Amino acid sequence: MKDLFIINSVFVCIMLCCLWDSAQGRRLHLGSCKVNIHTHELRHHFQHIRQGMITGDNHKGIRLLSKDVMNSVQATESCCFLRQLLDFYMDKVFISYTSSHSLHRRTTSVLANSFLSITKDLKVCHANAHCECSVDARLKFTGIQTTYEKLDQAAGAVKAIGELDSLLEWLESFQHH
Repeated sequence: MKDLFIINSVFVCIMLCCLWDSAQGRRLHLGSCKVNIHTHELRHHFQHIRQGMITGDNHKGIRLLSKDVMNSVQATESCCFLRQLLDFYMDKVFISYTSSHSLHRRTTSVLANSFLSITKDLKVCHANAHCECSVDARLKFTGIQTTYEKLDQAAGAVKAIGELDSLLEWLESFQHH
């Protein structure tokens, strides 16, 4: 009887730890910076609009967030690169996005608010000198921004939002480090 109680108690503790971990998000190590990011939530919201973004993308031959570029970002530069990328999404992409679908507007608003929250944590890391910005990371980001600016605002916004899966995959790769 006592053994059964101990086993049940251990099981309840393990379940509570799992629930706590998912409620808190995943602590990602971006260089020296540690940030809680709910990638599963971001992916959940993105899935609601993904197909509409892909369908609305009239520039399929152009990539903003290529996997090669994302994966070539050094771990020590990941904090800076992510901060620049999220600022870009909030300052240019989400502001430029318009849709007649209320679900798409609500979802992009939720994503923008999530990005804002993550950016606040990244800015704290940057202020504490945990977020290195190398020339290489800046050049990679500038390349993304230059490609975006070659498109008109509406097309660029649809393209950038439609490619969020690349950003989410990149972030999820830090969960395994």
